[in-house]
Formats: sequence, structure tokens, C-alpha cells
Amino acid sequence: MTRTSVTLCADESRAAGEDPIGTAPHWAEVTVLELDVPVWAQLRSVDTWTPAQSAVFAALRGKVEASGAGFGLLMSAPLSPGAPLRARHYVRGPGGYRRQDYASDLPQTEWARGLHDTLIEPARLRDWEAVPAPERGADLHVCTHGTVDAACGRYGVPVHAALREAGERAWRTGHFGGHRFAATAVELPSGLLWAHLTPALAVQVARREVSPAEVAGHLRGFAGLSARAQVLDRALLVQHGWDWLTAQRDAEVDGDLVTLTATVAGHTRTYCAAVTDAEPLLLPGSSHKPDRAPVRQYVLGEMEIHPAAPQALPLL
Repeated sequence: MTRTSVTLCADESRAAGEDPIGTAPHWAEVTVLELDVPVWAQLRSVDTWTPAQSAVFAALRGKVEASGAGFGLLMSAPLSPGAPLRARHYVRGPGGYRRQDYASDLPQTEWARGLHDTLIEPARLRDWEAVPAPERGADLHVCTHGTVDAACGRYGVPVHAALREAGERAWRTGHFGGHRFAATAVELPSGLLWAHLTPALAVQVARREVSPAEVAGHLRGFAGLSARAQVLDRALLVQHGWDWLTAQRDAEVDGDLVTLTATVAGHTRTYCAAVTDAEPLLLPGSSHKPDRAPVRQYVLGEMEIHPAAPQALPLL
């Protein structure tokens, strides 16, 4: 039998020099459900959902339409397979997201309950056990979902392993979008999404052993902002360094004009710049579908700062 080789979409993205900035999803909150890998397929199998499970997603769609605020759903393999359902809930706040952990006696098949109670009716979290979250460090959710896209299996698995071996909090995570950026990861509570990580680079990023300028080409964006605002936010991260992530950042986008406001210790500064479209790239959407489609790229214009100098915010 002749084996057919697959051209990985992540390889094509890197070969084309794709800049991943502006591809992070925009989330107001994130729920992470600790689910064994076989359960990931059950959650993704829409045709097999029960009426109650379907109702949860219908309610979530209604919430997004009413507020305009998106939500993230991550499926991460628990450290102990077969463990009862646990949830980690992150809510947008200063410096990224605030994390709260919840434990239950529920089986993992009750995953819809975890979504409902964290994202739709948080009053029901009183039935869960609130567990103290770690005070320091990051959670790196690395997509290793090779059954969705071969690139995530090829590149995500060794990145996850390297992070675990280095003693970092890393989670083997189901598909969250962006196959062509494998190895791709969601970093919480900072809310940064990363692209084209290698095992060594992932450890350096987790430990902040590289400057933002050195890894800017690997940043998909900050999930607390919309796409064009992510472009300006990356430039400011490069300018201010990792301490920029402690700021409360909010943005308004009017056409191509982005106005980003950052607040630290009660001091606020506003940054304005045009973020326009560059020539798009034609890339495949996945490793298993060769059809190519335009992929948006951005150009950041000259930045204005109000009030003007000094450029550094207090405490940065």
C-alpha cells in the first residue's frame, strides 16, 4: 500500500511568512473543561448531542448575540484520567483574565453542566466546590488534537511534552482554531495566543526568557481585544516589554482606526493608530483540505499617544 503524504498547513504558513497577529479569537471569558481525550470527540459531535446539551449552546449563542462578547471553550485532558468533571473559569479583567477553579462529583459526560454553570447561570456554581487557583505562573493550553488536523498532532505533542518536562503548567488541549499555526497555544491568564511554537521556544516564552520583540512574529494576539486592536497591542507589548501585560487594555475600532486605552495604577494613556489591510496570502485552511483562501495580513500605521511623552506608563 502506498501511503499518501500530507502537506501540513502549518508548514505552508511558515513557508509563506504569514504574520499571525490579529488571529486570536476575542473572548470576554473562557471556560476550560477537564475532559479525557475520548470525550473531546463527544463534545464536538453535534449530531449526538442530547436536547439539553443543544439547549446550552443555543443559550450561549443568544448570550453572544445580545452582548457582542465572545466566549472561549477549551477542552484539556485532566492530570488524572477518568477524574470527575472540573472547570477552570477565566473572566476578563486587569492584566488579562482572572481564574477561578471549580471541582464537582459529576462525571465528565456532564460537560454541558460545566458550560451552563460558568457561562450562563453562574449562581449555580454554589453547587460546585471552589478551589483556590495558583497565584503565580501561566497555564499553557497546547492544541494536540491531531484527529482534527495532523499539524496539531505533529507539532503540538512535543511542545506540550517539553513544557511538562520543564515543570511548566501545560495542558494537552483540544482544537480551538488555527491549525496552520501549530504548534499553537492559549496562554492564560495573560490571554495571549501563540503560533508556530517549538519545544525550546515554548519553554522560553513560558519563563519570559525572551523579549517580546524576539517572539513578536509568533504572537497571534491578546484575546481580550478584537483583531485590529491586537495589532496595535502587540506593538505596545514590544515597546514596553512584558510588564505591558499588567495594564488594563481596552480598545475601540472605527473602520481602520484603533484607539487603545491602557491603565496602570490609576494612570491612563491612549494610543491611536490606523491598522490597514496588507496584501492577503493564499493558504489552505487545514492540512486535509488543499483548497486555498485569502488570509488577512495587517499594516500598522504611525502611532499617536495621548497625553504625549513620557512614553512609559507609571510602573512599566
